[in-house]
Amino acid sequence: MTPILPETRDTNMAYEIDYIPVGDGEKSGDAILLRFGNLIGPRSEQTVVVIDGGFKDSGEKIVEHLSTYYGTTEVDLVVSTHPDADHASGLSVVLENCTVTNLLIHKPWEHAEDIKSLFKDGRITASGLEEKLEKSLQHASDLEAMAREKGIKIVEPFQGVTGFSNVMLVLGPSQEYYEGLLALFRSTPSPIESLAKLLAPVQKAAEEVINWLEDTFEIDLLNDDDDTTSAENNSSAVILFTIDGHKLLFTGDAGKTGLLSAAEYAEGQGIALTDLSFLDVPHHGSKRNLSSKVLAKIKAGTAFVSAAEGSPKHPAKKVTNALKKHGARVYVNNKGNTIQHGHNAPDRSNWGPAPEEIFHSRVEE
Repeated sequence: MTPILPETRDTNMAYEIDYIPVGDGEKSGDAILLRFGNLIGPRSEQTVVVIDGGFKDSGEKIVEHLSTYYGTTEVDLVVSTHPDADHASGLSVVLENCTVTNLLIHKPWEHAEDIKSLFKDGRITASGLEEKLEKSLQHASDLEAMAREKGIKIVEPFQGVTGFSNVMLVLGPSQEYYEGLLALFRSTPSPIESLAKLLAPVQKAAEEVINWLEDTFEIDLLNDDDDTTSAENNSSAVILFTIDGHKLLFTGDAGKTGLLSAAEYAEGQGIALTDLSFLDVPHHGSKRNLSSKVLAKIKAGTAFVSAAEGSPKHPAKKVTNALKKHGARVYVNNKGNTIQHGHNAPDRSNWGPAPEEIFHSRVEE
């Protein structure tokens, strides 16, 4: 592992994680702030991180939050976990209005030469593929262009990237896995048959009529079926922060395959993910992203779900139940307010935390 990002400013470690509300109804998203260090000291003894920015209005709320509660608009690291609009579009507001030092973001178009052989049509050129990817992933492309213009350091969040005196470690995806997923992005041509079979199915299944099941602590309703989340979601950066002995895992929209790969990498580094202090639940608590196998390897004392106010399907009750069965206290910010989790952090008495999610006796199949 090679350190890519700078060292921490201070060893007096406290932290706070703030979830900004994003979207409404079907439009869930992520906008997360993380601050660690000496939180009652000067800005020079703190590290400030923004993980995804939701939509444009979420980006504006992030900037306001930074100024009001952190007393700064200086951000040490901005992370774009993956290029979907509900995670990436608000980050342009953050880059435009804040002084940002580092940006973690994948640059799919720079991998065109490496993946051009993965498509059925052998006439595809690297330059043509690069142009197609850059146009279709406009939010990510705009962020990279803005960062270059402002002199912000850009790093791709591949497995093994570290920062802040090893406080931060990227657990996934590996570059090899990421490039295989690129061939299955919605904007790319049809992949060769062997690749499609290897990574399939990653296309979202058709919507089904909701059936309801009885659930108890004694049964397991999550399944270990094939991963049906999108390739874009599985390309999400999975990042571990270890602060004052507390392990905090952020997952973007990663699916079963991406999460299992990240867990296996952590195991290879001698890092257990079964004793997490905090888990950012992937994809707004979708039932497509967690399985029994995943929760055997990734367990947390506290789990947060980012879901839009009034969302009809996020989070899935079977997911929040499963997290509780594995020992987590589960919280959801689907009431349109900001919620906080922290360790030796300032008390935000005017907002959050959310009430703990209950155990549901009836859940979606």
